[in-house]
Amino acid sequence: MYKNIDFVLNIMSELKILDGNHAAAEAMRQIAPEVVPAYPITPTSYIFEVFTKHVNNGLVQSEVMTVESEHAAMSACVGACAAGGRVMTATASQGLKLMSEVLWNASGLRLPIVLINGNRALGAPLSIHCDHSDSLAERDCGFIQMYVKDAQEMYDLLLQSFLIAEHDDVRTPIMINMDAFLVTHTHQEIVVEDDEKVKNFIGTANIKNALLDVENPVSYGGATRPDYYQEARRNQLQGLLNAYKVISDTGANFNKAFGRTENYNYSSFGEDYLLDDAEFVYVQLGSSFGIIKKAVDEMRQNGIKAGILRIRTYRPFPSEYVRQMLQDAKIIMVMDKTSPAGGESAPLSMEVKSAMYDGENKPTIVPFVYGLGSKDFNPKHVHEMLDLARKVDAGEEEIFSEESVWVNLRG
Repeated sequence: MYKNIDFVLNIMSELKILDGNHAAAEAMRQIAPEVVPAYPITPTSYIFEVFTKHVNNGLVQSEVMTVESEHAAMSACVGACAAGGRVMTATASQGLKLMSEVLWNASGLRLPIVLINGNRALGAPLSIHCDHSDSLAERDCGFIQMYVKDAQEMYDLLLQSFLIAEHDDVRTPIMINMDAFLVTHTHQEIVVEDDEKVKNFIGTANIKNALLDVENPVSYGGATRPDYYQEARRNQLQGLLNAYKVISDTGANFNKAFGRTENYNYSSFGEDYLLDDAEFVYVQLGSSFGIIKKAVDEMRQNGIKAGILRIRTYRPFPSEYVRQMLQDAKIIMVMDKTSPAGGESAPLSMEVKSAMYDGENKPTIVPFVYGLGSKDFNPKHVHEMLDLARKVDAGEEEIFSEESVWVNLRG
């Protein structure tokens, strides 16, 4: 029936070997959304393939809608969610770009849709491999954005996603991002929780203003005049700002319910490693954490006080958390998997600079661009980044404010 993926159906076991796509499909099976609009795209196609098999085999009661494009997929999400359903979909790269118009509508209408994105480079040239240019280009579309380091975190955050998005103080769609192939197709042993326990944690949908509630009629998508458009945007922003507390509280409840270790502390907006006395700190999103960790361990063996801050929640950006975690750093190396595209620096670097500008500590901040289209990145490059950053701090190398350092760049 399932041929080479029979192992994912052993739903009574606690430990499974899954990649990020199969972990996402397993979480979707347990969440059981009413509607899943689908237009598959590499590298998240397997999510729909596996989930559809779950539906066909009676493991979950969901309506999978096959549509004609990613734009149509998000449009179907908007309609189904406005009607009162729990709705999920997945995409990547150019697919996310084709959804872009509708993403702004989804957030502006305050619809708690859950979107899984496989972070993949944008063309041209065509690349099916990883960077963060797709989702970071949508950083202002009004979605909550979270970035995972591995399949376990993808599974765990999906189980929390509707509790965050549907919260009365938030009412905002959420995008969970995982690195193409580095997470989507990389297998690891993960904990998959008992179905009944997950069901109890997630609870029933918190439906508000459903179009199908004929006793309480509402309308969606109306036009506004100049005197109220700004008010609507400010109201939407408040939902994102309220998400800080809801993300932290939901994460704490998840930790308590399922006993996650400190490596998956969801009450925090990120994960830190050896920051207590760190003078040199790498700041990043996504799956490169393990590579940097290996290099940092090597540095520590040589007496170099290095550490890492991996930011999990990118929108809303946790500025206060970042200032607190980096308050003792002397040099901060901010790592972006997207081009600055003519800006002062790439998106994560700009956020960190802005956060630290409001703090008492004014460390040297060096922006780095790395791993575009899954360009090779290994511990050697991590060491080279620190060497250059120390030269910048000492005035031996000059990095102009409008430039970023491109790691492992030919030429």
